[in-house]
Amino acid sequence: MGPLTRRKPSSIPPLRLRLDELPNDVLILICGHCRIDELFTLRLVCSRLCNLISTFTTTIVPSVARSTFPLSNLLLQPLDDPAGYTLYWLKGLIPQHLAAILVDRHRFSNGCLTQVRYGIPSEDVFSLPLRNRVANGWRVLQHLSSISEEVYNLDARDVLKSTTNFAWRLVHPARYKFEVFRQREDMILGRRLRFINAIPDAMARDYKLMFMLLSSAFRTSISNYGEDHKPWIFDWSMGIDGQRLLRRGNSWLTWFVLHEGPRLFWQQWWFLSPEAPETKNHIRDRSIEAWLGKANMGPEDFIRQFLPREWNDVNEKWHEIQRDYAYKVQKAIEDKAATSSDFTSVNPILYFTQYAECRRLREASGEVIIPEVLEHVPFHVDFRCPEELFQKFCMLREEKAMALSVQPSARA
Repeated sequence: MGPLTRRKPSSIPPLRLRLDELPNDVLILICGHCRIDELFTLRLVCSRLCNLISTFTTTIVPSVARSTFPLSNLLLQPLDDPAGYTLYWLKGLIPQHLAAILVDRHRFSNGCLTQVRYGIPSEDVFSLPLRNRVANGWRVLQHLSSISEEVYNLDARDVLKSTTNFAWRLVHPARYKFEVFRQREDMILGRRLRFINAIPDAMARDYKLMFMLLSSAFRTSISNYGEDHKPWIFDWSMGIDGQRLLRRGNSWLTWFVLHEGPRLFWQQWWFLSPEAPETKNHIRDRSIEAWLGKANMGPEDFIRQFLPREWNDVNEKWHEIQRDYAYKVQKAIEDKAATSSDFTSVNPILYFTQYAECRRLREASGEVIIPEVLEHVPFHVDFRCPEELFQKFCMLREEKAMALSVQPSARA
C-alpha cells in the first residue's frame, strides 16, 4: 500500500445558486413554508420573486396561511373559490387571528383559571360572531395607526404651517423640534377625527368592544418586585386603574397603542417566539422605551424617577399633548358609537354569558370538548403599581394588622 498523500483540492468551484436562480418549483416550496411577515418581506428581495408570488398566489397563499397558523382550523376553513386565495385575503387573516386570541385569552384576564365563562375557545364556532366584530375593531385601530405612520413619514416641510416655524431650526433647535412634533400630532388628530366621522356607527361600536377586551391584557400588581416587573409609569399614581384609563383615553399608553396599532400585539402574541424570554414583555418594554424617549437611564435611575418625592417626567410637554389627543380620539369613537346603541351592544359579557349556557348544555349531552390551541400565547402585559401606591398598600396593611391585634379576644 502506498504512502498516504493529501488529496489536491478540486479546481472546479462548488456550484452556488442565488435564491432567485432556483427553479420555480423549488421557490414555490420555499415560499409556501414562509409565514405571513416573511412572505411579504420575500416579495421585496427581487422582481423575480415578486412576480413568482403574484403568479402562483393561489398555490402559495394557502400554504403560508397554514405555516403561520398551524392549529387554527376554524380560521382556515377552505374557500369555495380558490381564486379567493389572494395576498389581500392572507393579510386579512391577521386581524381575524388577533380577534381569536383576544376572545380566547380573555378567560384568563384576571389571572383566575376558573372564570371560563369570560372567553370562548378559538376553535369553537360559537366565538365567530364576537370574533368578527372584534376583527372589525382591529381594522379600525389599524387605520388609526396607519394615519400616524403616514404623517410621521412626512418631511418636516410638509408638516409645518409656515416658514417662520421652519426658521426655528437654526436659532432654536429645541423649539423647532417641539413645533414639528406638535403640528404632526395636530395633523394626525385632524385626519383621525375625519376618519371616525366617516365610518359607520357599527364599526365604531366594534372598535369600542374590541378596546374593552384589549384593555384586559394590561395588568398591574401591587405585590411584584424586581426588574422583571417594572412600574406603570404613564399616569402617576393611577397604575391600579390602568385598564379603565386605557379604554377612555386618559392614559398616555392609549396614545402609544393608537400610534403602534395591531402590529404591537401581533409581535408579542404571535410573530415573536413564545420561548424567547423577552417576548412576554415586548409590549411593556416597547412602551417604556417610547415614554422615556432618548433618555439614557440605568435600572436605579429608572426606579428613582417614580418615587413619590422625586417624580420627574422628562418629556411632560410632549406627553400632555399625546395624552390629550388620544382622549379626543377615544371620545370621538365613544360619541359615534353612542348615537344608535346601548351599553349591551358594546359589552362582550353578553356573548360570554350566552356561551356559558351553551357550554353547560354541551357538557350535559356529553359532546366532545373543544381543543385548546392558544395556551402558549404570552397574552398579558404585566406592570406593577408605582412606588407610591405600593407604600399606601403597606400602610393600610400595617394599620389593619394593628387594629386586629388590639381587638379583644372572643374568649374574653
